[in-house]
Amino acid sequence: MSDTMTNAWFHRLKAANRMLIKLNGGIEESAELASISKSQIGRCNSTTDTELLPITAIIRLEAECGDPVVTRAMAELHECTLVSPKDKPADGRCVMRDNGELQRLNGELQIGLAAAVSDMVITPSEAMVSLRNLEAVERKIPDLKTSLTQIIARGGISAGLRVVND
Repeated sequence: MSDTMTNAWFHRLKAANRMLIKLNGGIEESAELASISKSQIGRCNSTTDTELLPITAIIRLEAECGDPVVTRAMAELHECTLVSPKDKPADGRCVMRDNGELQRLNGELQIGLAAAVSDMVITPSEAMVSLRNLEAVERKIPDLKTSLTQIIARGGISAGLRVVND
């Protein structure tokens, strides 16, 4: 990475750090919200200091002000764009749905592998189908992880199962 890019990267993140501190009411308020010292926040706010906010402080401060300033800057540095959850329709994610879909995809993987090895020869075509099925399983795993971490964050949930027409 060139010095110019390194410097541009640093200055972009430093500017985002300063903006985040400002959005949260300045050094003292940000220090209290992020549970770190005023001197550390001050260093992160200073244009002459190389210290950047720790990730835990970034998460807390962005949540407090409702603006992912630093996260957006990091995404932009990687030529990515953030999508606001408010702009996306609700997907009705739940553990049972995500787990069911993961199990269905895993079933397809297992059936394909069993069929492929049934004649004791796995062809490149059979291996490719199994690889695609495995990749589908891998793509679903983050959804289930998200559902489970949301449950952890909420302190648990009721499965909400009930007998209908009993």
